[in-house]
Amino acid sequence: MPLPPGLSTVTVTGTYKHPDGGALKGKLLFTPEPAILTSAAHGTLLLGTVEAVPDADGDISVTLLATDDADVSPTGWTYRVQERWYDAPGRSYPLSLPSAAPAVDLADVAPTAPAAGEYVVVTGPAGPTGAAGPTGPAGPAGPQGPAGEDGSTADAEAYTDAAVATHTAAADPHGDRAWSDAKFATITALGTVNTAVTDLDTFVQDCLTRVAAIEQGTAWLSGLQVAGNATVSGGNLTVTDFTKGYRFRRDGGALDLEATGADLIVSNWSGTGFNGTQRSYMRLSADAQNIQIAGPVEYVDGLYGATRHVLDGATNSVGFFGATPVGRQTVTGSRTDGTALASLLTALEALGLIDDNTTA
Repeated sequence: MPLPPGLSTVTVTGTYKHPDGGALKGKLLFTPEPAILTSAAHGTLLLGTVEAVPDADGDISVTLLATDDADVSPTGWTYRVQERWYDAPGRSYPLSLPSAAPAVDLADVAPTAPAAGEYVVVTGPAGPTGAAGPTGPAGPAGPQGPAGEDGSTADAEAYTDAAVATHTAAADPHGDRAWSDAKFATITALGTVNTAVTDLDTFVQDCLTRVAAIEQGTAWLSGLQVAGNATVSGGNLTVTDFTKGYRFRRDGGALDLEATGADLIVSNWSGTGFNGTQRSYMRLSADAQNIQIAGPVEYVDGLYGATRHVLDGATNSVGFFGATPVGRQTVTGSRTDGTALASLLTALEALGLIDDNTTA
């Protein structure tokens, strides 16, 4: 049965063959992530998995809902594609199907090395840069800023040391005062950047050299106190208001992430500045040695690699050895006539725990 009129679709095709030209046997599973999609405009709930079985030539073709349809919530989702071959290794990878590309061949988008990471369907190359538009009119002038301090209170005693005699107009930022012994004494007292300062050029150059070293990461701060409740000391970062807090600690036997005074929640934001959608994945209890995990947990053969096992607390389902997660299985039938055994084999295969190759 087709989707309701008005929903955007993408036709996905592909050809799967062995190196000798024979068609692969098995199926492809397309599962939306998240598990449930809604369209209030069409009064429709969309959930479950779509199967595509190659024909005798190894070809598949299936029409799926576009992943960026404006009438479907949530937005920005992807399909989880699972290759379930009976005669070849399978893979699992995410797939984005934007409506801008109404026809997609899996040979163009499926990764050859899933461990390299996620990917997005490319809808076309960027066009050439257009001509620059006309210059807009100048905006109104801003208000006059406040007057600065009076610069007429010059130091009375000129600094006459021969080593700094050239610091008359060039070194004086105001151009209207001489540099006195008292002023150099004040500059030196502000810090021990260079205890042998005899002229302003040496002092300024030493300051700039040290600032550049900090910016380039070749100089380290041994301690840091910032406004608020954060401290850096001995390589440990502590953030606390003495009711609850957390600490990144490196002076122990390992690298530790510690919390105090409250549960520790591990979450991630969809945006780039702690904005968008916040998804909380794990809670480490403060009052007991207890861990809670929200959402499906995938056990893979390597990060971004093929999914091997899935535990999904949200849908109360499990799947092993690449099987699509299912709920608790019910075994029916009679033990006497063997129908109960057949039902048990079907249930175990649905969970992925066995590969049923039995015969009648």
